[in-house]
Amino acid sequence: MQYSKNAIILAAGMGSRLGMDKPKCLVEVHDKKIIEYQLDLLKDFEDIRIVVGFKEEDVIEHVSKIRKDITFVRNSQYSSTSNIISGALATQHLNEPFIFLDGDIIIQKDDFSKFVKECQNSKETIVGVTKVKTEEAVFAKIEDSRIIKFSTSEKYEYEWCGIAYFYDLKINNTRQGYIYKIFEENLPVRSFELEVYEIDTPYDYSLATKRIKDNNF
Repeated sequence: MQYSKNAIILAAGMGSRLGMDKPKCLVEVHDKKIIEYQLDLLKDFEDIRIVVGFKEEDVIEHVSKIRKDITFVRNSQYSSTSNIISGALATQHLNEPFIFLDGDIIIQKDDFSKFVKECQNSKETIVGVTKVKTEEAVFAKIEDSRIIKFSTSEKYEYEWCGIAYFYDLKINNTRQGYIYKIFEENLPVRSFELEVYEIDTPYDYSLATKRIKDNNF
C-alpha cells in the first residue's frame, strides 16, 4: 500500500482576520472545536504532527486531553513566516507520504473517508478542492480532474480547500508563501472534490455555523 498513516496539521497562525484572539483550530462550531473535528477524522492515523505557534500552550493543552501521542512542532517565528515554513518544520525527517490539513478547516466525514481511500491507491499527489464558498478563495481551474491553474482574482467553480495528499512533492523551507504555491509550481496536479468549510473570516465562520448541523461533520 502506497499510503502511510501520517498526517500534518498546521495550527501556528494568529488568525487575525477572524478576530477571535485564539488559534483558529480552537474556534468552536456547534460546541466542538475545529481541531476536534479533525482529530475525529484522523483517529486511525498513527503519526500526527501539529505545528503550533500563536498561543501554543492552549493548543497543546487541549489536544493533549484528546490524544497523548501527538507530536507538536513549534514554529517560533509564526508571526513573520508563512505556512510553507510551518510545513517544512513538520516534515523534517518524514520520508513517507502524508496527508496535510490546514488547522482551520472542517471536512465532511464521508468525503474524507473517500479521499483517504483514493490516497491508498495513488502514486501521485492529490489536492483537495471544494465548491467555492469562502470569502477570500484561492480559485482552482480544473480540467479532466486536474488543476491546471490557481488564481486569487479569476473566479472558477472550485477553490483550494486546505487538504492534500503529498506523495511525490516535498515541502521545503527555501521559500516563503502558502502551501498551494507548491502545487502551482507543479501543475497540472490531480484534484479531488470534498465538502470543506474553511474558517478564516467572520463571514466564513457564519457560513460554517449555518451549514454544519449534522453528524456528517
